[in-house]
Amino acid sequence: MTCVACQEPRSRHKVRKGQVDIVECTRCGLAWWVPEPGFDPRATYDAAYFDSPRHEHGYDDYSALGECLRRTFAARISRLPPAKKDTRLLDVGAAYGFAVEEARRVGWEAFGLEVSEAAARSARGEAAGRMVVGPAEAIPFASASFDAITAWDVLEHLSRPRESLREIHRLLKPGGRFVLTTGDVGSWLARISGRKWHLYTLPEHLYFFTQRSLELLLDSEGFETEAIRSERAYYTVGYLVERLRKTLLGREAADGTGWPGSKLTIPVKLFDIMHVEARKR
Repeated sequence: MTCVACQEPRSRHKVRKGQVDIVECTRCGLAWWVPEPGFDPRATYDAAYFDSPRHEHGYDDYSALGECLRRTFAARISRLPPAKKDTRLLDVGAAYGFAVEEARRVGWEAFGLEVSEAAARSARGEAAGRMVVGPAEAIPFASASFDAITAWDVLEHLSRPRESLREIHRLLKPGGRFVLTTGDVGSWLARISGRKWHLYTLPEHLYFFTQRSLELLLDSEGFETEAIRSERAYYTVGYLVERLRKTLLGREAADGTGWPGSKLTIPVKLFDIMHVEARKR
């Protein structure tokens, strides 16, 4: 399979996760796996994905993360230029609309795009009525209609990342900002963790980017990368226990979210999440 980021035709085996072989590009380091024919990742994101302790994938209780997610999104949105009258923002992969709420709170005319109808229906508050259901490679808005587009931990989920970036480029005004986060498979934590890296979550994560592969992909679709940094995010202790349990022990291990202090929100910075700021040329 030709590399999505740099078009290099050669790849090599990187790691085996369960019954899945993840390969990597020999040039830029992008890693990916190839699902069985007919696999549709969108079918994964049903209501149980966001709210089921015994679901094979996803979250025990996504809504319980609302406070810490809003805090994280507020910090990220604050790095954008201040909103002016009628400036528009689209959050791609908006889930329950927490980032849409935060953007509207500071003056953006904000909307959310979400592939999961169940998640979009769960939007409340400022996000209610601002959610559009659809895939990232076919977004139902007019060209050049947004000043900024965000995609928080979304790119790794997309089966057609190049087509999705092309669509995001179409929607942005000239000079518009595109800001995203995604895992860094080239980070020291990913390297020392091997197949136990916490972002090797299958089947929802399809691609695993390095800084080089992401810059090449963005450049080829008309974006100028302005900054790549690692920033902290806020999580509850219970969520961190949930992720650790899923990564190391599987879903049948004891649920630690009821432990004392499990609802405590703390900042975490593992240096394996890239915060990328880009601009449409």
